[in-house]
Amino acid sequence: MSKQTKRGRPRQFDEDQTLDQIMQVFWRHGFAATSLDQISEATGLNRPSLYAAFGSKKDMYLKIISRFADQMHTYLAAAGRTPSGAHARLKAVMAAAIDLYTGHSPLSHAAYGCLAVSTLPSETVDDSDFQMALSAVLRRMDDGFAELIRHEASGRLDEDEIAVAARHLSLLLHGLSIRARAGEPSELLKTLAASAVDRLVPPIS
Repeated sequence: MSKQTKRGRPRQFDEDQTLDQIMQVFWRHGFAATSLDQISEATGLNRPSLYAAFGSKKDMYLKIISRFADQMHTYLAAAGRTPSGAHARLKAVMAAAIDLYTGHSPLSHAAYGCLAVSTLPSETVDDSDFQMALSAVLRRMDDGFAELIRHEASGRLDEDEIAVAARHLSLLLHGLSIRARAGEPSELLKTLAASAVDRLVPPIS
């Protein structure tokens, strides 16, 4: 009798969709306050299936932070593609971020702010993995703004001016995230963001 290789049972769920469901749980409750029971309820998967697919609770959290950073980068890059001029493009990016933070985007339908800014800082003190994850997200924000400003400036701003403006814009995003999670209306946040862009980014003509 010939031997047949035994194969494990195929997974009956979409991993990307499940990660997005897990993301919403962490986004609402944060890492420490999220339980595996909550994740199981949101995904319809039992603990063994969750562990087999995604690892520990910490593994899941780090995966969704990375996934969120990728999704947010794609979403904001698309928002900043159409307008012309640095200030117009930056204001479009800020408006899109505020829509995301206030639950008016495909990524979130609740005013949870930025997933990374809202949930990661409290976990970084005692865990270097979380600290590195947060640093990576912040660096990606800085680099994204710097790239946009550099492209629009075409050599008319030096690298120090670009770096400072980019970091200021990242700081602005962090504040907008907190205010969005606190329930401030999106139109007010967009007005604040537009005014800040005019003040923080040197004129490029």
